[in-house]
Amino acid sequence: IGGGGEKKTLKMVAEHATIWHYFYNPEQADTWFHKLSVLNEWCDKVGRDRSEIEVSVGIDAFDEDHANKLVEAGVTEFTIGINGPEYDLSVTDPWLAWRDSLKE
Repeated sequence: IGGGGEKKTLKMVAEHATIWHYFYNPEQADTWFHKLSVLNEWCDKVGRDRSEIEVSVGIDAFDEDHANKLVEAGVTEFTIGINGPEYDLSVTDPWLAWRDSLKE
């Protein structure tokens, strides 16, 4: 389930979802972390272990500090918007190098 509505959407995520997806903007990082805390609160209220819900973020530019903070917060999936018509996949290179460095 994707979205950040605090009264309905995040409650539905807590009750039903296996994955929660929300877009991350480094300039509004506080908003994303707030939404995660609201999801945690809903999980507590409905009696669900938040670790049962995978966290996915849509993100554009690579920023290692933000990527590390998101992983520390429990993000396990990153989606990167790539638009055509050229579909320049080189924007994935720093993400892949970072991901591979975590395995070392």
